[in-house]
Amino acid sequence: MTRRESRWITVVIVALVVILRAPTLLPSLCLAGLSDEDWYGTIANDILDGGSVYHTAVDTKPPGIYYIYAGVFRMAGRNNLRAVHIFAIIVVVATALVVRRIGARVGDEWAGAWSGIGYAVFVHAYQPGDTLAANTEIFASLLLALSVLAFLQGGKEAGWGWMFLSGTLVGAATLIRQPSAVNAGVMLACLVYAWLLPRTQSLGSVVRAGSGIVAGFVTPIAGLALYYQSQGNLHDAYLWAWVFAIRYVESETTLPFVLKHLATVHLGVILSWGLLWYFCIRQVIWSWKSLRHTRTGSIPAVLLVLWLGATYLTIFIGWRFPGHYHLTILPPLSILAGLAFSRFIAQNRRSPQPHWALVRMGIIGAAAVPAIVYLNMAFGLPKHTLDFSPIVHGIVERTSPTDRIFVWGSYPRLYSFSGRRLATRFVSCSHLVGAYATRPREITDRGGSVIPGSWEMFKADWEAHPPLLIIDMSTLNPAWRMHPMTRYPALRAYLAGYRAEAVINGATIYRRL
Repeated sequence: MTRRESRWITVVIVALVVILRAPTLLPSLCLAGLSDEDWYGTIANDILDGGSVYHTAVDTKPPGIYYIYAGVFRMAGRNNLRAVHIFAIIVVVATALVVRRIGARVGDEWAGAWSGIGYAVFVHAYQPGDTLAANTEIFASLLLALSVLAFLQGGKEAGWGWMFLSGTLVGAATLIRQPSAVNAGVMLACLVYAWLLPRTQSLGSVVRAGSGIVAGFVTPIAGLALYYQSQGNLHDAYLWAWVFAIRYVESETTLPFVLKHLATVHLGVILSWGLLWYFCIRQVIWSWKSLRHTRTGSIPAVLLVLWLGATYLTIFIGWRFPGHYHLTILPPLSILAGLAFSRFIAQNRRSPQPHWALVRMGIIGAAAVPAIVYLNMAFGLPKHTLDFSPIVHGIVERTSPTDRIFVWGSYPRLYSFSGRRLATRFVSCSHLVGAYATRPREITDRGGSVIPGSWEMFKADWEAHPPLLIIDMSTLNPAWRMHPMTRYPALRAYLAGYRAEAVINGATIYRRL
């Protein structure tokens, strides 16, 4: 590859990401946000208001994503989701370029180029609510790709510094998305493989490199734990980011629900990324055959396959298969597919066979059609995103900036966009009643919380700072119609002190007497 070709590949990658993420810059999506962004933004605003993560505003995600949003809001202004989306574009471009670099290191420059282009296209080739949101997977993928590049950079010497950096990046990714921790196990497994089979590493070098990965992994997590200890919310962080997170993913489900999501979500993602999977499987088979003849230089191949396999298994955590869970498998999937595709192109580029033109058209179609279809769908997202704006205006008109409010339902954006702080720590009442969208309806309708002691936390917060307004959003969402406020004794006990004041877009606003 010439230097001019290399520059054009970079331009293509950047252009693809900017074009395919362009809908996130639409005014309506910057006002309303996408999947989970309102949760992150609300907790980020609470941080900026002096709150403590997992104490004054809670969710089961690791804290890294909240600090990312808080950092962007601090620099660009509260609720500036356009700035968040621009930052996400930069992160996706950076991830594609790191994926390209890994592909070039394991294969050649063209393998790297196809890997980067593959990532840039297919990270957007699914439901836009999953792929376009500035979600945990977007940010964790960059750190995990960098960790693999650092691991490979250590090379045969297994240098402690590179291994420490690799582990640190995995630790940082784990503070954004918990399942990222499996990557530390992947790299440790590669070191053991290098010692046992090709014997390119001595036991001493493996122990030294492994200690670097473990020390690096622990460093950011321990550093944050010490900070939380000084702030007095370490136990809360442990409960919400670990214990309660496990309770959430282990919460009850049903076999029909699992099978339905396997068929409608998981299979849908696989089919949308079919071109990548086809060439990835070809590469895995090719690597397996190569390992049977020689193990020289086999560590990168083993690393990539283990990375793909371990990350793929994390999709099955909780048996719910949200579309955005799949995004973390794209870096290794794109690299493996890029290696096979580069070899395929090299072998067939000058093929005189008449069907080669049809093959090229089929490949272009398999990449372009999913991306174009979902891009068109993304431009249709804003139609239903601004219904909450009149409700926000109603809250602002009826309160002062120091007043607190309570939103019954799952509409965190009402807190963040009204600029009013939470009366309780619960960003969403889903934690109180178990009404998560990724659980079967027959289970969520029971109204049982999966978080032990949640109603006791609710009552303690309410007594400490009772809200001036209650905004009942349960009538707007069919999933919440089985959860009226009067169903829950702890909340019902407070309702006598409030009167209905207005109904705006179906939401009832109650004022404290």
